[in-house]
Amino acid sequence: MSDYDPTAAPAAVPADFGATYRPAERYGFLEANGARLRYACWNVPETASEKVKGTVVLLPGRAEFIEKYATEVVGELVGRGFCVHALDWRGQGLSDRALADRGKGHIDNFSTYMADLQLFLDKVVAPTAPRPILALCHSMGAHIMMRVLAENGSGPISAGVLCSPMTALKREAMLRSVLMLMPELPAIDERYLFGTGPFVALAREFHANIVTHDERRYRFTDQWFTADPRLALGGPTLGWGRQAVRSMTTAMAPGYLERIELPLVLISAGEDLLIDSHSHDTVASRLRHGEHFTIAGAKHEVMMETDALRALFWEAFDGLAKGVLGQ
Repeated sequence: MSDYDPTAAPAAVPADFGATYRPAERYGFLEANGARLRYACWNVPETASEKVKGTVVLLPGRAEFIEKYATEVVGELVGRGFCVHALDWRGQGLSDRALADRGKGHIDNFSTYMADLQLFLDKVVAPTAPRPILALCHSMGAHIMMRVLAENGSGPISAGVLCSPMTALKREAMLRSVLMLMPELPAIDERYLFGTGPFVALAREFHANIVTHDERRYRFTDQWFTADPRLALGGPTLGWGRQAVRSMTTAMAPGYLERIELPLVLISAGEDLLIDSHSHDTVASRLRHGEHFTIAGAKHEVMMETDALRALFWEAFDGLAKGVLGQ
């Protein structure tokens, strides 16, 4: 592990973000099975201006990156008295990419993501993070966190909020049908998944987007990719899709979710066109300590939604945090 590495910081910050963006106190890389994983830490005890209440482990979704959440969400968490530890998944952000074509989002197996997360928890979070530690995860990040909790136990985590967790996909049946017809070969699996391709800023028309109703927050990605092109990422590969459906099959197997011991709050987006949020009721019912809330009118990226919809997310987060903190 190389700590406090300035090369893990973004190369530049979009000019419009000065009022809300919060740079990390620490940036670093973890060496993980031949790859470097980038992480960032905020409000660490020696820099905190007031008593720290605990820590939030922030895990983004597929194609996301630390700075997208540092633009607003991290500051809101720090303002609530939390330290924040965030990770760029292998293959995105400033973590190492799997393929020579950096635009392709690829993974060999979701067990690799799981091992990366466990390493992050063991080497960065557990040794120094003030307790209690809460997980705040989005989409793919929520899926990976659930699998780690089920297979490895709670570890240092006391509770978690899972936003739009990837438990089933809207068009999963069609994806599975196509994957059955495609041979599992590198030449095939390293192609872009059908309907996706390289990131093209001009193609990102707000009116056609399926992740948020808030155009300002929708543009966070574009602005960061312009400020630091190393962050840019396109669509997933066919191999990523293959491994995603396999991982969801594993996670939904009888007795799997029932292993998770800590309290989890699942937050569904009422207008999610990526994740089949109808699966969340079933998932929550199988957890030992699961709650399920739906934010009606929200699209997939709940934390990047309009102010009114985000207020409902923060109400759910604050409710869980209050219970864990005993306030």
